[in-house]
Amino acid sequence: MVTDISTALVLEKNGEAKILTRFGHLVKDFHIHVIFARDKLIAQKSEVLRAVLKAWFETIAFMRANKAETVMIAMEVLGKDAEIITRTYDELMPMFSDDGRFSAAALDVLAKSYVELKILPEVPDATKLYTEAFLPAH
Repeated sequence: MVTDISTALVLEKNGEAKILTRFGHLVKDFHIHVIFARDKLIAQKSEVLRAVLKAWFETIAFMRANKAETVMIAMEVLGKDAEIITRTYDELMPMFSDDGRFSAAALDVLAKSYVELKILPEVPDATKLYTEAFLPAH
């Protein structure tokens, strides 16, 4: 089955399942955590979007700087023990971007997948599908 890492770790700990592979081992260049906004929201509520993204990046920075506190919060929210949450933290935190910028290699994988999955007839120009206008300055 395909599931989130913390559920997989619980099942493995309980002897109910074994993790056979992680998709990150199969597809190296991939963005799993992406924030989307519709064009209407971008046009009509750009300041709200900026505030949400600012808060998101502050949250990621807090989580990186405060592992123990983050684990305690996640234990309460997710209802899982410290071992599972710590392992989940260790697995997931490297995947989060500090600045929201996309990797060119990951965008290339995504663009090619649209053709491979027969969603689009040709590889799209990925640079026309996103904006960095709302991201923090370097």
